[in-house]
Amino acid sequence: MKRFIGHFGHRPINSIRAIEVEQYKASRLLDDKAAKETVGKEIRRLKAAFKRGVEWRELDVNPLASVKAPRGVRNVAVRYYDREAMRRLYRANPSRAPLWLFMAHTGIRRGELMGLTKDSVVGSRLLVESDPDENGLGRTKSGKWREVPLNRYAKWALRHLPDPLVTVHMDTVSDWFGKDAKLAGIGGNLHRLRHTFCAHMVIAGVPLRRVQLLAGHADYATTEKFYAHLSSEGDFNAVRTLRY
Repeated sequence: MKRFIGHFGHRPINSIRAIEVEQYKASRLLDDKAAKETVGKEIRRLKAAFKRGVEWRELDVNPLASVKAPRGVRNVAVRYYDREAMRRLYRANPSRAPLWLFMAHTGIRRGELMGLTKDSVVGSRLLVESDPDENGLGRTKSGKWREVPLNRYAKWALRHLPDPLVTVHMDTVSDWFGKDAKLAGIGGNLHRLRHTFCAHMVIAGVPLRRVQLLAGHADYATTEKFYAHLSSEGDFNAVRTLRY
């Protein structure tokens, strides 16, 4: 926000043209040499903020409505936890262990966890809802529902969680995890549990296409970019082989 305001802050919002925002984006990439992923996050957040302003009728226009956020390719392998790291995390704070266990065995995003109740489980499958997000696409990012089969670890964790699963702000959950991970000496952030879910399934032999569906990646390229190097042949039922 500070960079954007510093560049356009003297202008009425409805006078800012999309071409000028494109030029601003190019300047961040070329002149400031910012990474595509960084600029992409900036653009997406700005676009979401302006869109909300329009929805609230505080603004007449969203100057970023037609501006596409750049997406880069990470030059490092995605990080995930091995079985020993997960055990250390569970031991660090047993009272929160069921929550980390559930997230690590379902791969749900932090935003998808908010407001999740036990009614979201039908049989042995978790139905991840698609509530509208800041882009109007849904809490699953892709805007589609998805089903995640619950293995025995996820079922055990669910039995030991309240209903709804959490009642605090998502940032509080991230703070909880940061404290527990530090105490366990494993580092990382809450999103690494999602990477752990995906990475271990790929290692166990689940095809990348299946991982894409279970993780709710809108684009197969996302799954391939992060996990293809871990891939081996296998079957969907390999999800049952997860041990961490």
